[in-house]
Amino acid sequence: MLALDVSGSMQGDRIFKAVKGCKRFIDEAVDAGYQVGVILWHHGVEGDTPPDSSPKPAHSLLSRAVASGGNDAVPFLTLAHRQLMALDVGDRVVAIFGDGDLGNRHTAESKAAELINDNIRILTCGLGEGSAQELASISTETAAARTATSENLADSIASMAQGLIRKG
Repeated sequence: MLALDVSGSMQGDRIFKAVKGCKRFIDEAVDAGYQVGVILWHHGVEGDTPPDSSPKPAHSLLSRAVASGGNDAVPFLTLAHRQLMALDVGDRVVAIFGDGDLGNRHTAESKAAELINDNIRILTCGLGEGSAQELASISTETAAARTATSENLADSIASMAQGLIRKG
């Protein structure tokens, strides 16, 4: 599952660059044999496509992404958890991009712990150091927080696909 922050702060060039990077991530994931779904998130779930071996549904949803709203990670983490647990696959992953915070951090960390307990890996990328550190609090990656800048936004999101190494 790829979760893209579409909160109001993503307006303008940010949303266009983020969508470009997400489409590259999806293509690389599908090429690696993954089913991919997308969740557009802000203070709720704006839209989603369940995991699919074709990139078309995810690409279509991303093409309609519009920035608005605030931030709350719990609704999209809940949806990703439910959709991923319904799959009979060896590697379950949520890749998250955001440019702000998680909403209630304690609640988001508790929800992320449920995913992690079910062997769902969480990859993150944040726009700017503050966002990267906030998202890193729920990441299962051991490397330094993945930090994007306005200049490398698309490349940074797409780079999360490097974490898609099948396990199991």
